[in-house]
Amino acid sequence: MIKILSIFMLTALLFPYGDAATCTVFNCARGNKVLVGNNEDWQYATDVEMWFVAPTGKNYGRLCFGWKQLLIFPQAQGGMNDQGLFLDWAMCPQAVSPDFSWKKKIATFSFSDKLLAQCATVDEAVEWIKRYNILFIQSHIMLVDRSGNSAVIEWVDGEIRILRKKNDCQVITNFWLSRPDLGNYPCPRYNKVNAMMEKGKDVSVESFASILQMVTQYERTADGKETGTIYSNVYDLTNGEVYIYYRRNFADPLKVNLAAELKKGNHSVKLKSLFIN
Repeated sequence: MIKILSIFMLTALLFPYGDAATCTVFNCARGNKVLVGNNEDWQYATDVEMWFVAPTGKNYGRLCFGWKQLLIFPQAQGGMNDQGLFLDWAMCPQAVSPDFSWKKKIATFSFSDKLLAQCATVDEAVEWIKRYNILFIQSHIMLVDRSGNSAVIEWVDGEIRILRKKNDCQVITNFWLSRPDLGNYPCPRYNKVNAMMEKGKDVSVESFASILQMVTQYERTADGKETGTIYSNVYDLTNGEVYIYYRRNFADPLKVNLAAELKKGNHSVKLKSLFIN
């Protein structure tokens, strides 16, 4: 019984999203603007935290969003560092992960924070990722930097795949871009966002927020539990700022300047405390 329970707890920890996850992440670089939008979809009861880690030694300062799994500290789902590098995950169907047992191990719950602490660009992050055996990976990630460079990393068919941005925009939801036949495809959210990007829509915080609002999710289960988009972000990588929208309320965003927050040292805050009186 103890062994079975331990396996269950480990699975819950390393695969925190479950089947209900329907996250959306996209970016675009046009003119002198590099913006990223993301919807984080999960249970409304989730106590989301935003925290800041000041730069120390060779580690960059960073902002992360996440929540506690079975740990005493929150797991970073995504974020941005003071070099203008962005990272976020999106859960995908089961696939055959590569066997990198000969590489240094790193668990998913510490992956995001370490990458943002040690990498300044997409190219650096890609090479950093290649050095590790990432345990229990069932997601792809989007990397974007302030130069407009972007890549999606996937672990599928026993190999790691680096999918570079072909045009000025890139989108992920919850299917493997390199293996859509494995499930969650076609995806209406992906199609909607991609169509808006291909139209050459203005790259602005307002336009990205409108796209995020268009693909938000909400559902109330039979037992009364609410699931859906718990928070949305628009990252301005050029200026080191993020606009936060809580529980599908796009009328009252919170603007955060990373440099200003890092001057305060390490600190964290519950998102609900910033939006719910």
